[in-house]
Amino acid sequence: MKELYEKHKEKVRFVLVGGVNTAVDFTVFGLLANVLGIFAVVANMISTAVVMIISFVLNYNFVWQSKKSKRETAPKFVAVSLFSAWVVQSVVIFLIVTIFGRDEMTNLAAKIAGIVAGTITNFLGYKYIFR
Repeated sequence: MKELYEKHKEKVRFVLVGGVNTAVDFTVFGLLANVLGIFAVVANMISTAVVMIISFVLNYNFVWQSKKSKRETAPKFVAVSLFSAWVVQSVVIFLIVTIFGRDEMTNLAAKIAGIVAGTITNFLGYKYIFR
């Protein structure tokens, strides 16, 4: 079991950090979109900006245990994160709410689909940045 963990520890840690990030992101997004009535794409941009800060610290220190400087990695991290959150996620969310309408369940389903698409983009980008 230990060998399996060692072989896949970055992926396991990425999933754990992703779970924390997703919970925070989903909560902030839900409050903004469903409680305050902010348009889903705007709510997504705000929630992902909050999570980006948490994500950098956790990915840098825990997931990748990077030896590179924060000054070197932070701008690249922000670029990948913004692309993933504000382009990939926003396009997915926009398409879903445009096709299926704007209600609480559609907002949340769109956010989930956006998170899945963004997670793939993030993993590939972060792996490049922190190694």
